[in-house]
Amino acid sequence: MSPRGFSDKTRAWLASVLLAALLLAPAGAQAADKVRLQLQWVHQAQFAGFYLAQDLGLYGKAGLEVEIKPGGPGLDPLIELAAGRCDFALSWLSEALQRRGKGVPLLNLAQLVQRSSLLLVTFADSSIKNIKDLQGKRVGLWSRQFALAPRALFHREGVRVQEVPQNVTMAPFLMRAVDAASAMLYNEYHQLYQAGVDLNQIRVFDFVELGLNFPEDGLYALNQTWAQRPEICRRFVAASLEGWHQAFAQPEKALAAVMKRVDASHLASNQAHQRWMLNTMQKLITNRVGLVLMGQLSSFDLKMVNQVLVQQGFLPAPVPLEEFAVPAWKAP
Repeated sequence: MSPRGFSDKTRAWLASVLLAALLLAPAGAQAADKVRLQLQWVHQAQFAGFYLAQDLGLYGKAGLEVEIKPGGPGLDPLIELAAGRCDFALSWLSEALQRRGKGVPLLNLAQLVQRSSLLLVTFADSSIKNIKDLQGKRVGLWSRQFALAPRALFHREGVRVQEVPQNVTMAPFLMRAVDAASAMLYNEYHQLYQAGVDLNQIRVFDFVELGLNFPEDGLYALNQTWAQRPEICRRFVAASLEGWHQAFAQPEKALAAVMKRVDASHLASNQAHQRWMLNTMQKLITNRVGLVLMGQLSSFDLKMVNQVLVQQGFLPAPVPLEEFAVPAWKAP
């Protein structure tokens, strides 16, 4: 079996594990187990599956009472996790590996996003036709895990750029205060279109096409959480994955769940943008693995990200799969 593929036996096995875990809810009137999930960002369709798991009562059926905590600028989910302010947290694979390499006892419970959506964008009428043309240019970069892939790319290509801290808006790019900017396929890329930029007016550098597919949103817990409460972890993951199944099967219901939270938080967004995000998230989450193996961490992806991080000096040594992924969610 290739590192990218999974056998029919593996698919059937994982499906049975997910179903069994979902049915592990405590019987009768037993009190629900309270857990907290820390998101990476403010409420948006990037997290629709978790909202629907909550709104459809999937967490309740699994014997869980889940508090979903939104993120935002300056909030690091893995710091919140390490400090005990949440039980589960979302983070990118590259960031989690870095933290694990620094001694934070993180476990990957489920790898949701299989395909990176990270992009660098420039205006098509600029002089930037390829990555080498970014030499000496002003490039907007986000912090933490968002900068790892760009810096690895620049190092690989021997390019030195002027890094410009990028905030939550694309205004500097639109005003041409930077020559290139970071964007997520499900978010900022579409925001540019909503701001009046035709998509043929921008040039896109896709990190997947550049050989740096760093899988993004993964679900993490601390070693001790798994050691002390493995069944709660299993039930939470299974109910969350079922929430994503339902989000893709009932997109209008998922969109309503998203907009309820967006509106309650008084966020500047709209239904059209959230619909784009939800549709894009489905492609990113089911890429290669489909619906049956949703949440599977690919050993190939882990090896590639490990290798890049070690080569670029972001990680002292590779993090082994058997130490990083919970056994119940690995393929046999």
